[in-house]
Amino acid sequence: MLLATDLHAGNVLRAEREPWLVIDPKPFVGDPAYDATQHLFNCESRLRADPHGTIRRFADLLGVDRERVRLWTFARAAAGPRDNWEDSDWMALARAIAP
Repeated sequence: MLLATDLHAGNVLRAEREPWLVIDPKPFVGDPAYDATQHLFNCESRLRADPHGTIRRFADLLGVDRERVRLWTFARAAAGPRDNWEDSDWMALARAIAP
């Protein structure tokens, strides 16, 4: 499947031909569940407050597999660049949703 990989509110515009237009894609071919993670990381406070519930609701709205979204979210949270690997909010998120 073709992925946008940079889908967030700033890249979605009202359009005339269709209700919405996605701009500025960074196209890759891959797992649709991976594309969902970009939006989740842009909703940082909601994701940290209820990671399992947020992932579940979002995956259901998109019609993609919840478990795959959780695993991709874990991978991105655990592997993302950071200054301090010992004390990181993203590492705490990764631990909370670890397989």
